[in-house]
Amino acid sequence: MEPEAKYTLVGISVLVLLALVVGAIVWLASASRGVDVQHYRIYFARQSLEGLEQRSDVRMKGIRVGAVTGFSFAAQRPGTVEVVIGIDPATPVKESTRAIVGRNLITGLATIRLQNTTEDSPLIKPPAAGGRDPVIAEGESQLQQLSETAQDLAKRADETMSRISTTLSSENQAVLAETLVNLRNLSHDAGGTVARADAALLSINRAAEALRVATVAVDGDVHRLADRYDTLGTEATAALRETSFAMRQISGEVSRLSRNTDSLLVDTNAQVRLTGQQMRSAADAVGTAARKLRDPRATFFGAAEASLGPGESE
Repeated sequence: MEPEAKYTLVGISVLVLLALVVGAIVWLASASRGVDVQHYRIYFARQSLEGLEQRSDVRMKGIRVGAVTGFSFAAQRPGTVEVVIGIDPATPVKESTRAIVGRNLITGLATIRLQNTTEDSPLIKPPAAGGRDPVIAEGESQLQQLSETAQDLAKRADETMSRISTTLSSENQAVLAETLVNLRNLSHDAGGTVARADAALLSINRAAEALRVATVAVDGDVHRLADRYDTLGTEATAALRETSFAMRQISGEVSRLSRNTDSLLVDTNAQVRLTGQQMRSAADAVGTAARKLRDPRATFFGAAEASLGPGESE
């Protein structure tokens, strides 16, 4: 009876453990379904998704904000992979947010990093009821930028090598050899050219010195001429002052002469008038004398009796 009792106890224990495990799984599933998440879709066309799996982390600024819920090839966009992520609704996903695939170099596991290129951009609006999940644009990872830069450098290096090969063609090599010969000949003649240049510079220096001396002489002449002009101006000013003084004296003399002339004219006029009066009196006297001399008898013997008036007698 004891072995049967032991088997019964073991069976009951196993059943209890199975019930506990099933209950824990159901509880975890219900708890996970009860978590509120916001789903977004990302279309990757340029970045490699190697190492990306479901439940891979989605991070923003180093903080885990969600996980990858699924991915598949996009039928509407050939050559792209559609990745669906579920993140915390409080995550600030904006219109400027870009999705970048990050990869751990040791484990090789990939994560999705969300970066906001600008903080001034508005948030992505949640979809309406029954609408499709909003889309987060694909960004460029540093590894991708480095790869593109390396490809660009390789392309430019290839173009540079092609140009060098074109430059070193047989025709260009002949031209280059001729150029080198000309340079060698020019270097041989450089000594004479430098000597002639030195002579020319010496001549220019002498001409400059002569010009400087001439400039100094002209400057002295200009100063002397200016002094002479200043002296001449002083003398001319003095002469003008003397002339002005003499003119004022002459003007005074002329004024006095004019006054004397006026006085003389007045006196002369009076004398002329007096002389006229005297000449008139003399003329009257001469006329009277002439009338008297017409009849000498009357003058000596008196007037005739017939010419006497009433009351007159001889």
